[in-house]
Amino acid sequence: MNIRAIERWKKVPGMQKYRYGIIALSCLAFLGPLAFLPQLVGSKDLCGELCMRRFYLYFPGMTWEDLWMHVSVAWIGVIAFFTIITVTFFFGRIWCSFICPVGGMAELGSRAIGDRWKIEFRALPQVPIRYGYLAAYMVLLPMLGVSACTLCNFVTVPRFVDALFGGATGIAFLFSVVGLTNLSLLLLMGFFSSKGRAYCQLMCPIGALDALVNRLGAKFRFTYHIRVERSRCTGCNECAKACMCGAIKMVDRIATVDQTSCMSCHDCVDVCEWHAIEWTPGPRKKQPKRIKRGIEIYPEPQWEAFAPAPAINRSRVINGLIISFMILFIAATTWLKF
Repeated sequence: MNIRAIERWKKVPGMQKYRYGIIALSCLAFLGPLAFLPQLVGSKDLCGELCMRRFYLYFPGMTWEDLWMHVSVAWIGVIAFFTIITVTFFFGRIWCSFICPVGGMAELGSRAIGDRWKIEFRALPQVPIRYGYLAAYMVLLPMLGVSACTLCNFVTVPRFVDALFGGATGIAFLFSVVGLTNLSLLLLMGFFSSKGRAYCQLMCPIGALDALVNRLGAKFRFTYHIRVERSRCTGCNECAKACMCGAIKMVDRIATVDQTSCMSCHDCVDVCEWHAIEWTPGPRKKQPKRIKRGIEIYPEPQWEAFAPAPAINRSRVINGLIISFMILFIAATTWLKF
């Protein structure tokens, strides 16, 4: 068994070994009996001053003073949140894929479990699920009086690790209704999900907001994101199979990256034998002024972060406008009757 594990480890690309090492160090720094980073501010876990979520939730009757109170209570978490999305804009989702101890621990646990026991979540329609849940998390649950901490994996994972080391607080939490619910989510969408990142992709509110910034940043040529050189892609589909987020699809046998799902983990880069996918800035539009006779100059790679826009079907646009005007006309006339 140990020999098999060693053989599996040898096959792991160097970049992924480096990433797993950083995740392991992050887990030691943020979770368990060490957790020295939270202890620096007098906290046992990622709540309180370190919370990166609660400050942007909406509560009925919320005022600017209430918002400022939430920001002042969790000021370290607020600074950390804006630092994360700033780094994401320029370099991709480094926090999610390389540092986050919560999603990282779920991934490491999943990688250690055989694939035959895994649940495949990557084929689900991620964007509707992710942002539907985000809306419920940010607005609906607080309006119903449900605490955001109820379904927070930043609460669950530290309590889970605390329970593993015999901590009374962690054990009590896991045996509560809320704790058992969250433990089930951690097992189903973490340890026993394919690649271990189902919760990160579908339910993590920080990941959902971070993904929007990732998509925005990928539109600029000077930022580093996962991009595709279409002329090099052979359509082998290896990058899509390796992608832990299900962010890569083959369109006309060319890899395309969904930047709202991509986590910048470099898994796709490691498996591409044709250097058709890379973490890189966009194309520089650099053309040689002169080509010397007998010397072949290869063109600059045209790295693309998005799939080319589909051709516009004018008849559908016209039909859509006609139907839209009809609906607006009927709605307006109905409203005027009242």
